[in-house]
Amino acid sequence: MAASAHAKRSWRLGSPARTHWLALLGLLCVYFVLAFWTATSEYIWSNEAWFASPALNLLRHGFLGTTILESKGTWLEGIDRHTYWMPPVHSLAQSLWYRCFGFSLLAMRSLSIVAGAVVLLAWYSILKRLGGSTGIALTAVAIAATDVRFLTFAQLGRPDALCAALGTLGLAVYLALREHSLERALLAGNALAALSCITHPCGELYAAGLLLFALYLDRSRIGWRGYALIAAPYCTALAAWGVYILQAPVDFAKQLFGNIGGIGTEFSGIQRLSGLTSPLIALKREYALRYGSMFGGYATNPADRIQLFALAIFTIGVAGCALTPSIRHHRGYRILLLLGAADFLTLGIVDAFKSSGYLIHTMPIAAALLAVYLHFLFSHSTAFRKLTLATVLVLFCAVQLHAIGRNLFLTPDRWDYENTLAFLHHAGAGPDTIAAGEFAFAFGFESGIVDDIRLGYFSGRRPHFIAANVIYDGWLHHSSALSPVVHDYMIRLLRDQYRVAFHNANYTVYQRITKDLP
Repeated sequence: MAASAHAKRSWRLGSPARTHWLALLGLLCVYFVLAFWTATSEYIWSNEAWFASPALNLLRHGFLGTTILESKGTWLEGIDRHTYWMPPVHSLAQSLWYRCFGFSLLAMRSLSIVAGAVVLLAWYSILKRLGGSTGIALTAVAIAATDVRFLTFAQLGRPDALCAALGTLGLAVYLALREHSLERALLAGNALAALSCITHPCGELYAAGLLLFALYLDRSRIGWRGYALIAAPYCTALAAWGVYILQAPVDFAKQLFGNIGGIGTEFSGIQRLSGLTSPLIALKREYALRYGSMFGGYATNPADRIQLFALAIFTIGVAGCALTPSIRHHRGYRILLLLGAADFLTLGIVDAFKSSGYLIHTMPIAAALLAVYLHFLFSHSTAFRKLTLATVLVLFCAVQLHAIGRNLFLTPDRWDYENTLAFLHHAGAGPDTIAAGEFAFAFGFESGIVDDIRLGYFSGRRPHFIAANVIYDGWLHHSSALSPVVHDYMIRLLRDQYRVAFHNANYTVYQRITKDLP
């Protein structure tokens, strides 16, 4: 009772604990403002519609089918009845979310935004327990919460944010419980990691990370019972998913193995696992493409290429931690370096697509290591060096704020979408339209429009309008090698039956002018 009363008096008197919590609350408020603002300005991704469709069908009709995608004759066959190409937790969570808050693009994205906040809180807890420094933990949260890459992928209606939230929370819960009850820590942490795994395949990063934490910190204490507790949640999760899989196991196998290449290969021509044959080249591409491209490395506008300065600072932060003996030998920070290295190597070699959405899993680690290195530099520098560091840090913050501003106010991709949508409405596009998935948010998921990159080759649909995005353009190009028969059909169809009625940098609308091909 006395300790409780003392804690309450300290809180009222403006203790450091209260100051830290208020600072964390302030950072979360900044994050929510920026994330929701981003959600109203960011262009709509096609796969946001693909991920919304099964959740809506579950809510409205009681089945987990993706009806916005044309699947006939493809590796997605059966997806209109059972969605197997992605694990089910994100769809289930969406369906519950829509039941509570209604459906819209912003409602879909708000689920991810909340998940992003969980990621930030979990990393705050992780860093406090690994390093014991509230200042470092707050700095890492501040860096991540105001990084335009994290903000972008924490608000998208994809499974990535929820996957990261469950996985990171698993790490935080394990660290919080391990000193009081290792068995509870193993069970609870791995239960969350198992849910992460059946939210998105990247959940395996967190399952592996949690195993790394357990072996590094508690290897001598685990025992056979501990390993059983580690395995139990994954077996349970797979069994639960298996009940659904057994409804259509042939469709499951086709969609699961098809998604290894999947739509990514179809519009890019890249094989997802190609990095396994040349890992060094794959790791070079990892840094240059997944990170370099998102920091403006391939931008034509010099104002966007300024972000390369931020990438250099993140790189220096990570490399500085790895090269500084006192940090490298620190028990808590060493495991962060191991976790970051494992994630970088895994994604670099396994995912040749270099999906930018996966940055939500690695940017918080980079922010954490940068915060650690900044703390080290300020703690071991002369007054002049501190002034120099402060100047560099101010420039870093300015570059980050500049990127946020451009991301919020300069949205050409969103403008292209809205202009294309306005044309389709004005032209009277009907329910027979073939269109990129994002148009379902405007026309309605039960309007009859369908996303079909093969332009009706298998379905026989001959719409009055085809609204194609860059995915359609990529497929049209690469189908010459992947599926020559379909490619020849599409070339003849667009040449003989359609004309370009509207075009901008991101969309082309074709309007039908002739009868069917013989």
